[in-house]
Amino acid sequence: MKLDSRDLKKFVPIKYLLLIICGFVMQSCVTQNKYLQSVNTCDVFTCVNEVDTSEQLELQKQGKRKLQIYLIRHAKPNVKKKLFYSAKQAQQYVYDYNSVPIIPFDPAMVKVNLNPNHIIYCSNLPRSQETALAIFGNNYTVVSDSIFREYEIKMVKAASIIKLPLPIWQFFSRGSWLLGFNHKGIESRKEAKQRAKYAVENLIKVAEKEETAVLVAHGMLNHGLERQLKKQGWKVIQRNGQTNLGATVLVKIVDLE
Repeated sequence: MKLDSRDLKKFVPIKYLLLIICGFVMQSCVTQNKYLQSVNTCDVFTCVNEVDTSEQLELQKQGKRKLQIYLIRHAKPNVKKKLFYSAKQAQQYVYDYNSVPIIPFDPAMVKVNLNPNHIIYCSNLPRSQETALAIFGNNYTVVSDSIFREYEIKMVKAASIIKLPLPIWQFFSRGSWLLGFNHKGIESRKEAKQRAKYAVENLIKVAEKEETAVLVAHGMLNHGLERQLKKQGWKVIQRNGQTNLGATVLVKIVDLE
């Protein structure tokens, strides 16, 4: 099929429209990135700061204030991986992951600029507790609570002759759990979701009291907490809480009481 000049003219407005849309999207992304960079300027891997004083004063003039929540992921556990696992070996890896100490890291990777009255929260699993103590233990009270533990996982059953890479076992096991199966003997997805709601309520109460709430927890839990907070109007200004020692930061502007 051939197109003459009249046919081509019909496509020109569409071409320009697409260019405009692409340009708008790119500009929006650049603007948002610049905003995030300006809000979260940090010269180390992760920074944990109070709300900017000048910003808070300006908000107070409007009868408002800013609250923020940090969701930090623990350091890497000191557990070795191999190429292939049976289902039983993959389950043993999960047990080991939940009990081994973390790999030592330089606490200076996380710069802390908080008032001394803050309480730092973490899960009751060793990797979370050790990370929180390494970063905050010298200057802040650290409180652990099982409500902040990671979502549980149980490997699907299979013959011992079947050996697969660990991520594949985790994919099918976690996937079946998310679909409402494979939770005998562990917390179901529904129960985990309810626990995340309670955890969010606790963090919001801390933020309302101290303006900044800090939690050292786990990748999947942090993601679940983020989703719950966004449903309640919190906005993400930094998303890195599924990376070891990374933080997802959420903020909300509320009315002064």
